[in-house]
Amino acid sequence: MPAGNWIETLSSLENIGAVKAAIAALACVLIVLERRSKLSTRWRQLIAAAVAAAAVCGYFHFYQLEHKAFYHRWEFFHYYLGSKYTQELGYERLYHCAALADAETGNLKSVRHRRMRDLTVDLLVPASQALDNPGWCKDHFSPARWDQFKSDVVWFRAASGSGKWWNDMQGDHGYNPSPVWTLTGHALASIAPPGDGFFKGLAAIDVTLTALVFIALGWAFGWRVLLVAAVYWATQEPASFFWTGGAFLRQDWLLLTVLAVALLRKGWFFWAGVALAWASLLRVFPALLWAGPLVVTAAHLWRKRALAPSHRNMLLGGALACAILVPSSMHVAGKDSFREFAHHIRVHDASPITNHMSLRTVLSSTPEGRMKYTVDPERIEPMHRWQDARRARFASLQWLFYGVNAAVIAAFAFACWKMRTLWLTVPLGLALVVCMVDPTCYYYSVWILAAVLTRANRTLELPVIGAALASQMLSWNTQFADDKYASLAALYVGFTVGLLWFFMRDPRSHPRSGAPFPRSDGGSASS
Repeated sequence: MPAGNWIETLSSLENIGAVKAAIAALACVLIVLERRSKLSTRWRQLIAAAVAAAAVCGYFHFYQLEHKAFYHRWEFFHYYLGSKYTQELGYERLYHCAALADAETGNLKSVRHRRMRDLTVDLLVPASQALDNPGWCKDHFSPARWDQFKSDVVWFRAASGSGKWWNDMQGDHGYNPSPVWTLTGHALASIAPPGDGFFKGLAAIDVTLTALVFIALGWAFGWRVLLVAAVYWATQEPASFFWTGGAFLRQDWLLLTVLAVALLRKGWFFWAGVALAWASLLRVFPALLWAGPLVVTAAHLWRKRALAPSHRNMLLGGALACAILVPSSMHVAGKDSFREFAHHIRVHDASPITNHMSLRTVLSSTPEGRMKYTVDPERIEPMHRWQDARRARFASLQWLFYGVNAAVIAAFAFACWKMRTLWLTVPLGLALVVCMVDPTCYYYSVWILAAVLTRANRTLELPVIGAALASQMLSWNTQFADDKYASLAALYVGFTVGLLWFFMRDPRSHPRSGAPFPRSDGGSASS
């Protein structure tokens, strides 16, 4: 068989998980063997770099990409149109207006026979409902903007094949970025109309941002953390290329989050505050990663009755970012955009979806409530029974949810109070993310921060990459998405809480492996 066919076979959706698992397993074996190895540092670096390079190639399916021209039309439909027409569409009118534009440009028959998601209640409804109240959409457009929007919809329809895939797009969950993301997204989307060349350029931004993530890790933490992070990120399953590969500005928040930790490590506290606040305003849940630095700040204030300069500078950086970004985004997205965004996210979060991953996902799952038994394709909303089963199960176990969260918060505060080092406390905040909120799977790219913890203790390298390996193994032969992501949620709850438990012990008992010893002012000695 020609080499090209072998690569194509290995990179297929059916086989790529096994390839990633093999690479992660190889990395685990090499970590174990290294303890007995007498190889020089140079040889260890070369071998580790080769494994990391193979892993990254595997993440990108060895560049045998299913997305034509390397951009994700489904993603661009939502993020390009949603940001470009933010004032007209808001957070509720994307599918309604797309249906009208579709009907007015020669696709009326399809609109009458397909479904769309009503984003006011997050339920599937007949798309023909949009035809009954055209003013709800068109009253927000000027005639020129409406013609422009229709032209853009026609392009996306043609680029998507005008068939089932195009119709299925109208049943997703809408445009969900914050107004602060819209600030940048709107500026970029307004540069040019839809087109292959333009969208290739926009998709390339995420590739650049991802490269900068690894540059930041190498700069702040060294080659070893960089390579562990690369292998983990490239071989884990939740945030695979399938979801956001070839998308539009989906990795900005990840770069800023990682950059914040890197800047803390290097002592650039003000700019770390700017980066972490910006990430929080982009995707909300990174705000929980502020908890660790705030506990360290409170501990120092309790002991010294004064703010350390590093703590003050980080807080000032965060405050400045908010003071600039919030009003700037309101100017672009509208003065009511934050209120509308908050309402939209509340509605969205109240509707369980199959690729949620968190403690809540674990507690909401039951054998009898699985998709296998509850999905009814004959209904307008096939997932209605499944969603009701999830809601009912979670309602019955809310006491356990809040109890576990209370215990995790207490353990987290205890660990950070003892630790005193700012950059270490940010990754520990992942325990709050997995327990307190209910993110979708592709946001688990932020678990790359777990690799940062290996700078404090190299014995964590094996469990970090082992978690990626386990995520692939749990995904094998899972026919239904809810089974897959419930299993992965349980894995990450256990993995992340395990990391927290590990650091609850006295930091002085950890093998330092070249890591700087924490200073009580929240800084760290350079190394």
